[in-house]
Amino acid sequence: MNSTFEHNHELQQAGTFSASDLNENQRGKFSPAQLKRFEDDREFIRQSVGKYNNKSPLVSLIFFIGLFGFAVVLYFVGVLDVLRDILGGLFLPVLAGAFVFAAIFIFVVIPRQYQSSVDAFQAMGTPLAQSPLGSIQVIEARAHAYHYNDVRRPHYAQDFLEMESIKFSIASSLYEVLQSKRLYRAYAVQDQGVWILLSIEALE
Repeated sequence: MNSTFEHNHELQQAGTFSASDLNENQRGKFSPAQLKRFEDDREFIRQSVGKYNNKSPLVSLIFFIGLFGFAVVLYFVGVLDVLRDILGGLFLPVLAGAFVFAAIFIFVVIPRQYQSSVDAFQAMGTPLAQSPLGSIQVIEARAHAYHYNDVRRPHYAQDFLEMESIKFSIASSLYEVLQSKRLYRAYAVQDQGVWILLSIEALE
């Protein structure tokens, strides 16, 4: 294990924060560079959210086409005929009820849920002047750094750092430098419900 000074230098060289960032975080403040990154991220969200607005009719249309295709398949494989034989006179009322339920789901429930998600995404882009960052939290604990591969998405991989049950998504360059089970002090903030690692230093 290299010395604390050498290791802290390596952490800063990993490219996710600088010595000046760390100095400001130690004082309980955000560095100008960090504030700019947060503002740039929110600006990117504001610019991106436009392409998701007013798309509820398209989403409903996609689901309707999918449901129609599913119904066609059921018709050609004879499932509807089997149901008609089983239900008898109740077949048409049941079919009508299923149609009404599907229509409500496709044209009411899905658009509302979609727009709710868009609104939540849009809120994440609120400028810092209107929605300031929370206070910086200090976490001292032994680190657990690990690499995650999603078997369902082979091309998706992410590196994480876990300290005192708090999990951070970190850059691969920082993951390569961090040493699991070593004692660190991390400076972090919770933004939009997500923990963001600002800077970190080794204590031993």
